[in-house]
Amino acid sequence: MRNKMLNPRIYRVICVLIFAIIIIGIFIIRLCYLQIYQYERWSERSKSNHISKRVLDVKRGVITDRNGMELAISVETYHVYLYTKEVKDLNETAGTLSTILPLTREEIIKKCKNGKYVLLCKNIELNLANKIRQLNIAGINLESHYQRYYPQNTLAANLIGFCGGDQVGLEGLEKLYDKSLKGYPGLAIQEDISISSNKGGDNIKSITPPMGGSNITLTIDAYIQHVLENELQVIAKKYDPLDTTAIVADPYTGEILGMACYPTYDLNNFAKSNPFNIKNRPATDMFEPGSCIKIIAAATALENHKVDSSSRFYCKGYGEIQNPYRKMKCTGHHGLLDINEAVAKSCNAAMMQLSQLVEPEMIYRMYKRFGLGEPTGIEVVSESNGILRPPSKWSAFSPSSLCIGQELTVTSLQVVQAYCAIANGGNLIRPRLIKSITSADGEFRQSFEPEVIRKVVSPQLARKLRSMLRGVVDEGGGGRAALEDYTSGGKTSTAQKPDGKGGYSNTKLVTSFIGMAPAMEPRIVVFVALNEPKGDTRTMFGSRLAAPSFAVIAEKVLKHLKVPPDKNVKSAENGVNSLLEMTAAHGESIDKLNDTSISIQTLATASNTNSLNVPPPAGINIVPNLVGKSMKEAIRTVNSMGLKAIYDGDGIVVKQLPPAGRPFPLSKILRIKLSSAINE
Repeated sequence: MRNKMLNPRIYRVICVLIFAIIIIGIFIIRLCYLQIYQYERWSERSKSNHISKRVLDVKRGVITDRNGMELAISVETYHVYLYTKEVKDLNETAGTLSTILPLTREEIIKKCKNGKYVLLCKNIELNLANKIRQLNIAGINLESHYQRYYPQNTLAANLIGFCGGDQVGLEGLEKLYDKSLKGYPGLAIQEDISISSNKGGDNIKSITPPMGGSNITLTIDAYIQHVLENELQVIAKKYDPLDTTAIVADPYTGEILGMACYPTYDLNNFAKSNPFNIKNRPATDMFEPGSCIKIIAAATALENHKVDSSSRFYCKGYGEIQNPYRKMKCTGHHGLLDINEAVAKSCNAAMMQLSQLVEPEMIYRMYKRFGLGEPTGIEVVSESNGILRPPSKWSAFSPSSLCIGQELTVTSLQVVQAYCAIANGGNLIRPRLIKSITSADGEFRQSFEPEVIRKVVSPQLARKLRSMLRGVVDEGGGGRAALEDYTSGGKTSTAQKPDGKGGYSNTKLVTSFIGMAPAMEPRIVVFVALNEPKGDTRTMFGSRLAAPSFAVIAEKVLKHLKVPPDKNVKSAENGVNSLLEMTAAHGESIDKLNDTSISIQTLATASNTNSLNVPPPAGINIVPNLVGKSMKEAIRTVNSMGLKAIYDGDGIVVKQLPPAGRPFPLSKILRIKLSSAINE
């Protein structure tokens, strides 16, 4: 009986044990399955909870001028994050960080209340980041980033443009070449600070390193750009225009050596700038060019043999056309003029008479050949086309208006491009701002060669036009554009702005001067313009306002480019002849000098003989001996004696004219040849 009563208990115990064994077995099997067969899956899921992928910032490419001066660079900065769960004493940590970061202890504590992983500070410099690393504070993470910086601040701001906070180009070349400059970002993994062995620094491991952006070299010269911007500031303060513009270009290559606007803005503080100042006005702003187009009107008549050197025009103080009748005031009563004088004196009457000699299609074709009414193709954002209507939309007055620079609009760059064609012998060259693009590692380089768009005029006609432009400076209204040491040619312009009522304003003007130097063999083309200058409208002319600035800019640029002066060469030769005669009067014997056009080279050869071995009389300054000196030493010596010099080559001075020991030439100009070769 008793055994029968125990059987149910044993049975229940056995059942419970069996059930427990089954449950435990299931758990063991499941555990083995997870730990063995699904190990990789769960391991990856575990890592994903503590490790995240992150895109690494890439260093944006550098923008430099043609000589390597940095205009736009990317500076490495750091964001400071704090993982609050790892912080043992927030007050102490905040106090320590406040001694380094531009934040107070209270500000740091307040930020830490906003979450577990808090951004404390953005874009701190490398030296501050290193100080934080040295403290080895638990919970601190430093993330590297790049910030765009413009070392020259306002220099070439209208060309370069700027980047936003995400390093994306928003204006100028930064926007146009954004894809080339920004490169390719890298990929990294970032460990959760709670599992990282590195508690006090970066917890980032790079998988794919970022590839830096390409570097861009511009055609502009920082010195020339600085000269332009300084001169624009001067005339802006003097005449208070809405804005001013200046461009310097190489007529043979189309390279823009400088292109400036005023007012401008600080690239490092663009957010606070006036949007009006950000515009790249030489490429975007259109205006009626006025008298500077008269040279193209003259080219039209000469090219089509409607006018020659024997042609004459008559100015009685105004110009007029018949059927229908139109009368236009001229700048003076010029009387009888040939084509050269008509351009030199900017005679409206002569241009109106010229417009009646040529067919409208001839004017249109020539203007289009010079690039008017179409974009130049330069590397800028949103270049304007200009406006040049076809002859089918012209009125009876249009040919005469076009010949004096009305009824069309142009940009400053289009005017420069047209004058470059005159300067280089008749080729329309596409203007360029980019000299080369180089990969970040320097292995790949893309250079840009001069691009001839088309032949505009023959070299003979181009030379004739240059001679006419020289006459504007030497004999016409452009006298204030004359340079001290170089010949120059160009054209003044004083264009009335449309008043919006079908006429022209008497007070709103665009005054400009565009020219080239040296006049017959130009090395540069320079354009200067003032938009709505303030002052007496009776004196607001391009010849008064813009021409003097052209002279200042051209003189400095030509000397910077080491272009030999061409204006005083003859006077220099005459000066040496005069000094030789003067020394002869003091008892020196001079060999036979019958040729009155004797050159400086001949005189230098004669000076090496014994025919002039007597010391010069007292009171006469002597040319120093520069042979054997470096270029730097030679420049210092020449400047200290109040002389000027034309330097040919680099290295050590190997020859000088006049030679050492001779009296100062009247022109006070020395010719110095240098060579880097030891045996030369």
